[in-house]
Amino acid sequence: MPPSTRRKTAPPPLGEARQSQVLQLYGPGAMVDLPDYAVLIGGLDFWNDRGCDPIHEPRLLRLARQATGAARVDLRTPPKEVDPLRNISGSIKALRFPEWSVVQKKIPDRQAFGIVCRTRLLVHYNDSCIKDWKKFKDDEGEHPLVPVRFVMACPHGHLSDIRWRDFCFNQFGCKNDERLYLLEAGTGNDFTQIFVQSESGVTRKLADALIPETKALGTCQGHTPWLGRYSRDPERCLTDGEPTQSRLLVRSATNAYFSETISVISLPEEAGGLAKRVTELKDELAGIEAEADIAMALKFNPRLKSAFAGVEPAALWQAIEAQRGGSGGDVPQPKDEELRLLVGPMDGVSSSAEDSLFEASVWSPAGAPAWFRKAIRRVLLIRRLREVQALVGFTRFTARTSSLGGLPIDTTKTNHRAPLANDLRWLPACENKGEGIFIEFDPATIKAWAASDAVASRAAQFSKAFENDWLKSRGLDSEQFPFPGAPYILLHSFSHLLITEMALECGYGVSSIRERIYANPDIGYGILLLTSTSGSEGSLGGLVDAGKRIVTYLERAFERGQLCSNDPFCSEHDPNHPFDIRPTHGAACHGCELIAETSCEQRNEFLDRALVSRTVSVHDEKDDPSFWSFINSGSSG
Repeated sequence: MPPSTRRKTAPPPLGEARQSQVLQLYGPGAMVDLPDYAVLIGGLDFWNDRGCDPIHEPRLLRLARQATGAARVDLRTPPKEVDPLRNISGSIKALRFPEWSVVQKKIPDRQAFGIVCRTRLLVHYNDSCIKDWKKFKDDEGEHPLVPVRFVMACPHGHLSDIRWRDFCFNQFGCKNDERLYLLEAGTGNDFTQIFVQSESGVTRKLADALIPETKALGTCQGHTPWLGRYSRDPERCLTDGEPTQSRLLVRSATNAYFSETISVISLPEEAGGLAKRVTELKDELAGIEAEADIAMALKFNPRLKSAFAGVEPAALWQAIEAQRGGSGGDVPQPKDEELRLLVGPMDGVSSSAEDSLFEASVWSPAGAPAWFRKAIRRVLLIRRLREVQALVGFTRFTARTSSLGGLPIDTTKTNHRAPLANDLRWLPACENKGEGIFIEFDPATIKAWAASDAVASRAAQFSKAFENDWLKSRGLDSEQFPFPGAPYILLHSFSHLLITEMALECGYGVSSIRERIYANPDIGYGILLLTSTSGSEGSLGGLVDAGKRIVTYLERAFERGQLCSNDPFCSEHDPNHPFDIRPTHGAACHGCELIAETSCEQRNEFLDRALVSRTVSVHDEKDDPSFWSFINSGSSG
């Protein structure tokens, strides 16, 4: 085929990621290393949204509107892979970052404070000797560049290159243009053995940037390079009323990017109900901007008139606002709505129809032991469910905190959410269609257990550490985030043990199973384990099949909680320990309770297996706060 007649195709992407990975790891503002470049994922303004499909989930829209403050946002999937037939190309654009690199050229070692160090030239991309960001050119030829692994940022997500000349000469606004060198002694992972040195020998330790009192990196200027190379936050970057100090950040470190997501389980819509009809006719209702427009719209549109005959305008307008993501007043806790569904009757709710969002059945194990009948009220085998998750922002250094009900909490005193776009019109979202198991605990048994002296004493330890350390470190108070209580810690700890046990046989990896913990004394108590993948792995049937052997798995989980490979140190941990600062951990460590953070709804916090099973540190039965001992005792008080 002659070159002139060949069909032009879009260039292949430099990297690929699954849609669910975009929400967790590769969203706007994330730093990514590609084979030849280091890049910063651009804001949503730089994304080609032609391949982004809309996602309908009114409850999540309402949460997203409240979280972001945007008047009207849509939920869309991240861009799909390159599709020449649909003329969809690339889609997610990235900017090259950082602007400083080190030259991969062997040069004589230099000394820093009497230490002989490996030496590499530190250059900026604007230097005349830099070619295409990839090569350094001098009289000896061309040499490859490697992006420097150190940048500076702040907990609010702002990011920029370190002003290396200012840092080296300890002078902000430094005009010295000498060549700079990055010197490393040892393995290069000890900041006290990494130095910046000028051609004339002026030297400074990189470790100085780790000492807050030195203010070596200066105050944060609010730079947001993922929104444009020279963009910055229009509001002054403050923390608790004071200018925020920039902090040293390693680009590839795990604290370089914490995505903030919100999620809901889709509730089945009543067949023929008002919400269902509004959803089906949303395009024809698009012209209605206020309640006063409804009467005119129904008058001139026979289809709308027929569909909403007898519906009050106020009720119809409220349903339209809910479908569009309008607040309509206070947004209810999403998990409370889900719990009411899960503990309620399944008649008329569960459906095996092909387009159903929820299908479940009650499972009653034959010959269940006495402890099971005492502790567990009901088990649901959920053959079909849909979880929708949306990215609303991100932070660096520390993650944002969400309430136990699933709503974001204002933590602007320590870290506020970084923006995803200059003009926020939509949010990246993904839907996971899979299966799950819901275990409903008997409320009377849970409340009786929580009222026992041993549990009250254990809960008091957590409450003290929670008030003195955890809340203060996040700039929160007890009104914003009340103490979750012993029942939540019990269910959360037991959920982790159960996930670990079920993953051994059900066919899913531990990181593919997610949890949702429900602990509302007015509604009920339960654990929902669900698959969390958007691919075909989410509907293998392994969880539902394992649910038919739920008694065995529960017994194994209780048994797993008794002993840890780190005992007795693990079981004896005190949340108020002055040196081992883990205020939300009791008997919990990587050997027993901690699992993948993508599976845990609270980033591995509020865990204590001592509330689940009797540990080796309990020597007197009256001091045993474990739920297993309680449900196997002859007394319920």
